[in-house]
Amino acid sequence: MIHPTLPLDGFAAPRLVRANRNGPVLHATPLVQADDVLGLNLTRGCGHGCAFCSVRAAPKYPHGEAVLFTNTLDLLRDELAVLKPRAVHLSPASDPFPPLAPVQEMAAEAVAMLAAHGVEAWLMTRGEPLPSVLDAIARHTATVRFTVALPTLSPASSRLLEAGAATPERRLALLESLRERGIPVQVAIDPLVPGMNDTPETLGPLLDALAARGVKSVTAGYLFLRQGIAERMKAELPADVAASILDAFARGPVLTPPGLSAARFLPRARRQRGYATLISLAARRGLNVTVSAVTNPDFAPPRAMVGGPGLREMAAARLTATP
Repeated sequence: MIHPTLPLDGFAAPRLVRANRNGPVLHATPLVQADDVLGLNLTRGCGHGCAFCSVRAAPKYPHGEAVLFTNTLDLLRDELAVLKPRAVHLSPASDPFPPLAPVQEMAAEAVAMLAAHGVEAWLMTRGEPLPSVLDAIARHTATVRFTVALPTLSPASSRLLEAGAATPERRLALLESLRERGIPVQVAIDPLVPGMNDTPETLGPLLDALAARGVKSVTAGYLFLRQGIAERMKAELPADVAASILDAFARGPVLTPPGLSAARFLPRARRQRGYATLISLAARRGLNVTVSAVTNPDFAPPRAMVGGPGLREMAAARLTATP
């Protein structure tokens, strides 16, 4: 089991840069395998600096900056007159609630606009939404699905994996704030990292804390690796921690999830044992567990598309056609 020590150095939040967006705002997202769910990224870049983030490993990622697209709401209003998705996943490539107030405020405005068109807003965060932002979102509880990503209760592990995210303690407080405001919430234990947060010793206290706060269901998925992610983990994690994690993947398969680039996954049997442990521990506490299909493409065949072109194809075509 990995026992990291808490780093002493601080984490610098990104510089906020404002820019106009070129092209459509709504797009297909591989994180949700549903034809009527689209994505909308409020920013390029994120303030949380997660070592495992596949987006940060992209060649054009704006390190040290978060680019807020100031014309997003105007474009969204126009697109909702044409496209009628069931739901929109806000900022799937970053986080709708980084430590940047203008981004959080735009997220709340986007939720309101989607609600006015009868479209659900799906939100997932590792951050700490401002109370005023939560109050604004609470006006639209019927069309909001909120997920708090909380992979560990250990401050040391959290600081290593999610350097700029809200502390585990603050995310537990967020669960209480959401419940007080009547906002439906679930928790993503994501990513599970072999030897760090997937043992009974680490999962038990986390599940206890979630059950005590009224959480009924959790989702879970293991870390996956690409070359850029592995290189970033080597650069940002202590050498022994990075080596232990990467060694666990040495014999794992390279798989291509639907809509995503190929990546190396833990051996299937290792993932199955980890999920079995989590499911067993959760069941004792009355919690349901859903295993991520995106991060386990070898567990089930991909969903077949039926009928003619749907919203995802329409959005993709519009994106392709944009100069």
